[in-house]
Amino acid sequence: MATPEHARGGRGNATATAIATNRWGPYSGAGDFAGNMAIILASLLAALALALALHAGVRCLLRRRRQRQRQGQGVDGVEDPEKPAPPPPLPPLLVYSASGTRLAGAAAHECAICLAEFADGDAVRAMPACGHGFHARCIERWLAVPASAARRPSCPTCRAPP
Repeated sequence: MATPEHARGGRGNATATAIATNRWGPYSGAGDFAGNMAIILASLLAALALALALHAGVRCLLRRRRQRQRQGQGVDGVEDPEKPAPPPPLPPLLVYSASGTRLAGAAAHECAICLAEFADGDAVRAMPACGHGFHARCIERWLAVPASAARRPSCPTCRAPP
């Protein structure tokens, strides 16, 4: 036997019906919100995956282009008419003396490459741009290293061009 709604307390079923028919907000219930949120999250995840794939593709293309340029080939795979730049000229050779040779820097009495102190009579080369001095053999080896994208010939102390 069914009891009338007003006999049970009166509001149980009416409240559930009012919540289900409430259409005044953008989300009328938890089911609508969960469905919309799942669509939004899936869209964001797909956009992120697409952006990462695009980034990886661009990096791969740029890496290939850089490698071709290093090998002396142009972007089209055709050799460039320009040859790599010749090595920079060596700084002038000096003979070190503690009283007469003026070199720049706080540690002007030692070579920044091998960390050995200069002795009277050592062959020293001073960089023309900055005045830093190094043993002749040390700076010749330093500047003879082939130029790459990561390392260009420069002053070992201040990175000034030779």
